[in-house]
Amino acid sequence: MSTFTPPPSNPPTRKHSLHYILSPTELARDAPDVPNVSSPTSSHRPLSAPTTHNNSHTTHANGTATTLKDKGKATTTNGTVKFKCTPRPTLDGLPKEILAAIAVYLVVDEHGDGRHPSRMTPLLYSCKSIYNKLQFDNNPVLYNRLFRATFDLGALIRRTQWMFDVNTDVPGTSKKTELFANPRSWAIEYRDRWRLRNRMRDCVRRDKLNLEHIDTDLWALWFLWTENDRKNIEFLREECLFYRWILVNYKDDMLSDSLKSGYPRDTPVKALGIWLAMISGSDLYAERTPAEVDEKIFLLRPYVFACFRYEMTYADWHHRKLPLCKPGCTAHPPVSSYTAQYNRFGHSHRRAPPHFVLGAYLCYMRLLERQPGRIGIKATSSTSFLDEAGTGLFSVNQLMPSIYHDHEWQRNTVCQDPHSSPGLPPLTFHGRLEGFWRGRLLFFDFDAYRQMLAGNKPAVYTGTFATHAVELEIRETVIQVLEDDVGGTGSLMNAGFDDEETEEEQERIRSGYGNKVLTGDELRKPDPPGYTKEILLSGGARSSWGWSRVRGRVRSWDGLVQISIGKSTPHPLGQWIWRGYIHTGGYLIGRWRDTYTPESKSGYEGPLGLVRSGDMYYPSHFPKSLATSTGTTKLDFGPDGVAPGPGPGRMNPFHGNLPKSPESRGSASSGSRESSDEIMDGRKRRFTDEASS
Repeated sequence: MSTFTPPPSNPPTRKHSLHYILSPTELARDAPDVPNVSSPTSSHRPLSAPTTHNNSHTTHANGTATTLKDKGKATTTNGTVKFKCTPRPTLDGLPKEILAAIAVYLVVDEHGDGRHPSRMTPLLYSCKSIYNKLQFDNNPVLYNRLFRATFDLGALIRRTQWMFDVNTDVPGTSKKTELFANPRSWAIEYRDRWRLRNRMRDCVRRDKLNLEHIDTDLWALWFLWTENDRKNIEFLREECLFYRWILVNYKDDMLSDSLKSGYPRDTPVKALGIWLAMISGSDLYAERTPAEVDEKIFLLRPYVFACFRYEMTYADWHHRKLPLCKPGCTAHPPVSSYTAQYNRFGHSHRRAPPHFVLGAYLCYMRLLERQPGRIGIKATSSTSFLDEAGTGLFSVNQLMPSIYHDHEWQRNTVCQDPHSSPGLPPLTFHGRLEGFWRGRLLFFDFDAYRQMLAGNKPAVYTGTFATHAVELEIRETVIQVLEDDVGGTGSLMNAGFDDEETEEEQERIRSGYGNKVLTGDELRKPDPPGYTKEILLSGGARSSWGWSRVRGRVRSWDGLVQISIGKSTPHPLGQWIWRGYIHTGGYLIGRWRDTYTPESKSGYEGPLGLVRSGDMYYPSHFPKSLATSTGTTKLDFGPDGVAPGPGPGRMNPFHGNLPKSPESRGSASSGSRESSDEIMDGRKRRFTDEASS
């Protein structure tokens, strides 16, 4: 017999190691922390139970012998210490919790990221007992753990907490129980996402869209993208082949529908498809050849210019106060014309996505900067920024963390039905509008627009249009107002303000317009009964027409921004009302409209897009304020092309009066260039009487 030598001391144990999991409790204390190194006690032992030897001895230096005894307990007989080893359990005899830990070890990599669940297939099929303990119905905790390792959780936790904080009534949530508390819900979602992956790969392989599950699949992708903080995009890019799948979706859904007679449809499937393309940065795909570019232009033109055909707001812009009904009202059926069904965490819901046309506007403006020569723009009638060079205003493209999608997710969650949805908290978009903005308005030829209203659909493809560059500086004022006075008492064409365009009116807005102005800690205090908060806007705008005063407000229920653009000086080419939403990344996307046409009729409208300085999508080489901007080009307002108004070293629009009649530099050129902007002037009065409702 060899002399017994005490084993060397081992490093601290790592109890989540596979060696520890497979070792009996009594023998796992010396499990090493070094991979692929076994402890002296259990070296080279098989997973099955070893043969017990009752008479095995170890002779010590003093002549005594040690014998293994039951349960590791020592007894002494005639000076001999005897032990008996407990048999190791077989793998299939381990509890399902231990087997689940082994499965997690197999699927999750060294960085803590979950990989394809097929990694645990050998373990599942090692024997029937193990399969039964790890299969989906019997072990939801395992798949809950795999979900948390495979997908991003930050947005789920943050948005669930937001729903509790604002006390919204969202299906599947409760103030008394935590959302998603049941591990089986997480397990079902984990399984559904991998089934989504299989369907997407099948679509890519067959180059054909799977229409059977298209609604659910698009919603699942929208949630994955808006909750992405790193893990989700790895799943989408590597497992789902998303960037190849989105081309199949574009070809089989959007492009094929545009070839049918009549105006193309606006459906939830299209809306989800175009917003997925925008937030994933894949909207620039399908532009490899001039023919593909022309197809995309042909597809988008009706959505961009036929404004009377497509809705863009969660509730009609005429409504000042929402919701329309009191809580518990059942007189109106749920809005279902623009909803699509989806499954999430084991529950089925219906939901309306963000509107398609707003995504189409943004996509078209980005396409306009990439393909100006093929898109049909009338360059001689368009204006741009004097310092515009390099990356265009809408050309910045980058993926955003989930927190940038929170406001859009919140709006899409609580603004589904204008009759009953509770809407957003009043100050959701506080601070998102103040600052310096740059943007473009697209003016479709006025005669062609009238032809479209009269039913001439080809006019939407043959009519020309011009771009109009504009700059704004906006200031926010938060007021405490009676609930019955929300939205103002003036005309909607003036954004609820009086019909007065003076500097005194601007000062009234900044002073609260007869209401209490809230600042600092007052913004977070609860309102007295019967009162609420509202955001008012004031400032100035500059374009090739000159200077205009800006008045506006934010509809609290859904964040609809309404801005009244006064008559410009020195070229008063009409008064305008803008309305739109702040979307992910800071874009303000919406429509401009003339104010000569009554509210009840279809007015002269077109798309607009703005980006605020300092936001994620604002190009870094553009000026950061109105004072540092060199302005816009002009049509025929002077030889040097600088619009009148504040510029470097000139007047700040928030201090002092705007010039009533600023002098135009130089005389007007004799050869006036025709523009869609000028075509509109002088015809709007006839448009009121002749346009179709």
